[in-house]
Amino acid sequence: MRHSYASGVAALSVLMLTAGSIRAAEPLPSAAPAQGLPDGAKVPAFELVYESEVTISPPEDFGDTIDGHRRVIPITGGTFHGPAIRGTVLAGGADWNLTRRDGGSSVEADYYLRTDDGVTIRIHNQGVTGDGSRRSAAEGNETFFMYTIPSFEAPASSRYDWMNRALFIGTLQGRKGLAGAVVIRVFRLM
Repeated sequence: MRHSYASGVAALSVLMLTAGSIRAAEPLPSAAPAQGLPDGAKVPAFELVYESEVTISPPEDFGDTIDGHRRVIPITGGTFHGPAIRGTVLAGGADWNLTRRDGGSSVEADYYLRTDDGVTIRIHNQGVTGDGSRRSAAEGNETFFMYTIPSFEAPASSRYDWMNRALFIGTLQGRKGLAGAVVIRVFRLM
């Protein structure tokens, strides 16, 4: 079952309200009534699935299009590790990056992970920001940050089948001293 972009945006909104409090597998505190939630409402918890360092090539600049300024950023490899999953990022994917005419930016990346036990998993990762920070990332800024909504396609017969049915939130950022790569963290909604 695939999760819709709209359901991911709803979960992303919850994450953005509580972003400073995320800890792996630890429930978040109840939201205060000032956040518009009724007394006793619980904020969902998130657990860390993995952190990855994804290597990228310089962007291919396609210039201005009807939707904005388009770049394609090739994904060349990398590694990922988490409490129950680890492996490598396979070369050959890409991020179809767009700096929109309204100043916002979006990412839409497709690529594959190969686990240490030999399972290949597809990832589709979407994100949007309103401040143009993704454009800075494509130009080499190491301080950008954005939230994403990753979804996975794992073999149904594998031990990673749970990834086909879960909802995830990700973070995408640069890291000082990590040239030609981005850091992606993926959290599962509990």
